Amino acid sequence: MLTRLSGADALALHTQSPAAPAHTVALAIIEASDRLSHERLQQLVASSLPQLARFRSRLVTKPLGVGQPVWAEIDGYDPAPQIHRATVAAPGGEREFADLVSDLSGGRQTGSQSLWEAWSIDGLAGGRWALAVKTSPALNDGAASLWPRLLTTRPHADPAKNLPIEPSLGSGPSVGDLVADVMAEIVETHVTGMWLLAETVAGALQAVSGRFLRRPAGSPTDPDAPSMSGPVPHTAFNAPPTKRRAVAFTSIRLARVKTVSDAFGGSITNVVLAACALSLRAWLQRHAKVPEHPLLMRMPFELPATEVPGAGKAFSIGRLRIPVHLDDPVQVLANLHTATERLNAIRAGGGNNDVQTVDLTTMALLTPPALARAGMQLYRRSTLRRRLRPTSHGSVSYVAGGPAPAFCAGAKVIGMHTVAPLAEGSGLSIALTSRGDELDVSVCACPDNVPAVDDIATGIVDSVDILVAAAAKSPRGQGPSVVTEMTSHPANRSRRQPM
Repeated sequence: MLTRLSGADALALHTQSPAAPAHTVALAIIEASDRLSHERLQQLVASSLPQLARFRSRLVTKPLGVGQPVWAEIDGYDPAPQIHRATVAAPGGEREFADLVSDLSGGRQTGSQSLWEAWSIDGLAGGRWALAVKTSPALNDGAASLWPRLLTTRPHADPAKNLPIEPSLGSGPSVGDLVADVMAEIVETHVTGMWLLAETVAGALQAVSGRFLRRPAGSPTDPDAPSMSGPVPHTAFNAPPTKRRAVAFTSIRLARVKTVSDAFGGSITNVVLAACALSLRAWLQRHAKVPEHPLLMRMPFELPATEVPGAGKAFSIGRLRIPVHLDDPVQVLANLHTATERLNAIRAGGGNNDVQTVDLTTMALLTPPALARAGMQLYRRSTLRRRLRPTSHGSVSYVAGGPAPAFCAGAKVIGMHTVAPLAEGSGLSIALTSRGDELDVSVCACPDNVPAVDDIATGIVDSVDILVAAAAKSPRGQGPSVVTEMTSHPANRSRRQPM
């Protein structure tokens, strides 16, 4: 039986462009050690990553490009051509390292045999090393799945023994196999299309009945709740990207995030999002203009309510309002509490949207690869992207890096970062990688549209400090939850409806 590329992965693969490649770059920064060398790190990659079935396979296009491609294991696979070495420019500081990673993030992977690439990197200050792995969107969740293959919890452990080798996805299919799968996919697509039509009609009927029931205005499930709805503003983050990328790194102590979470009763996720909102507001004040409405960010849909998300969670994508138009840190935290609760309710099937949201994966399954590519090219060449309302301003994502301490090739890992891709009209990505008691932050943007990316990264750390200070103030820091703050804050009192 053939294994097809999944719908969401296919859509990301087929709609990427030279200016908006969809790959992810995962990084491990490693402490100086006599154990390390280019040869040792490259041998680790060559022996570990091909244990993952997709990392030793290729994508086979179907006849006439009809339907999604299928996976096939490469006979006599040799990973060596995909493993390289690089050196950070002197003096090897954080800025020079970020510039090197920016160059790695800007190039587009092409061809069926280059779904991933890896680099052993030397030249970092203090004799440190780094390992970088760039993965195509076809590999889905690559950053989260590769770390268990490359890292260990003990310095002398063998990562090859962490997990068993994944079974093959199958050898190269025959023309007959491909034709048969095309016919099966056409039937499945027809059935899916009928199901989607039924879902749309049901959602419309539900919306009509909801209006007849006259739900009270300002209720917690009202999609037009104050400050978290309204127009999606055009900002510098929506400008068409060029091929250039700028990357910045920093880290947050998880204990400080928990201090805010414990004080106000919200989740760790809410605190991190609030820090992002405050940082973006500060950046907009310095380099652009603060919009009158929130930004709209994409984020993992399966986000847990109270803990940092774990590996394998980020398969669906939701959208969340980031209230950069608000200047009070507690009100920002309160609004994000409401928004993430709503997102969690939708995830659990209890959302009260006026119209049910169409699943991206379902839409991707109905979109032939050639049509997806042609549609994206037409969109980029037309003026539509300047006239249409932005679909988002960027993304905020999490990757579980695993427990700490972690070791790579016998040396201690002192940093783990994930550089997430940009999308057309969505020119900012913020990715957090959990590493023991640290959250390693990576910010990526196109510098031709978004200058001073470093300000956003450092601003997130500064904003955590602001939230910690707010948590220490009386009466806010002495027990009230963010729900209490949301209803009692002076800015919201005038909005409360009479009983």
